[in-house]
Amino acid sequence: MAEQHIPTAADVGSMYDQSTDLLAEVMGGNIHLGYWRNGDDDASVEEATDALTDMVADRLALSPGLRVLDIGCGSGKPAVQVAGTRRVHVTGITISAQQAELAGARPEVGDGAGQVAFRQADGMDLPFADGHFDRVYAIESFLHMSDRAKAIAEAARVLRPGGTLVAANPYQQGELDARAAEVVAANRRLFQIPPLGDADDYVAHMDKAGLEVVEVLDIGENVRRSHDLAALAIRRTKETFDDAFSEELSEAADIIERFGDLPQVGYGIIVARRP
Repeated sequence: MAEQHIPTAADVGSMYDQSTDLLAEVMGGNIHLGYWRNGDDDASVEEATDALTDMVADRLALSPGLRVLDIGCGSGKPAVQVAGTRRVHVTGITISAQQAELAGARPEVGDGAGQVAFRQADGMDLPFADGHFDRVYAIESFLHMSDRAKAIAEAARVLRPGGTLVAANPYQQGELDARAAEVVAANRRLFQIPPLGDADDYVAHMDKAGLEVVEVLDIGENVRRSHDLAALAIRRTKETFDDAFSEELSEAADIIERFGDLPQVGYGIIVARRP
């Protein structure tokens, strides 16, 4: 059986402290996967990652002036995009000190509609009052939570009645054979991820948190190209580093590419409302 690595919040923070600059460079300023409509879509990585942010924002049903929480804000680019295009105020949290500093230096930081705020915080222990936000979203951040049930319960707690939560995440679909299990385990160690879980696990956590799930959208095939492009970009980047780190990057690129090729790895956008 493949190793069941369970990262701590500190493990996740440390990983992103070290990798955020590289990941942002590789993923067009964002630190999440991209969405391509079909095989003929020639969007760049930045356009595709921005498109995934827009898919999440569309499902939040935003109107000007709402207060929005971004759990796992990464570089801050998605929060700026959501705030600027929807005229809402977005508060982003991240477990990474480096990400909080990077995002907090953005010129869009402020208190009004169309502006953003960032702070370092743990998604499993949110530092906000009950019902503080009108909308909450999490792009590839619940993925890292060692206690996803608690993280989703926290998201539900800070969401006002009638508010919407949107989560976008890779997850497992179907059984893993021995080879696939090793690839998944390697990717989990690389990115500090607990066992992947499947879509039903996320839905069950939302149900338990008192949320009503209204949509589960499978976009696994639309994001799959991200892995190959990320691996290619990392292989190009590694030439600028010393031999030891270059070898580490080469191994990371191989893991990312193999992970993206697995049909047992899906990706979904899940929308839930708080009654």
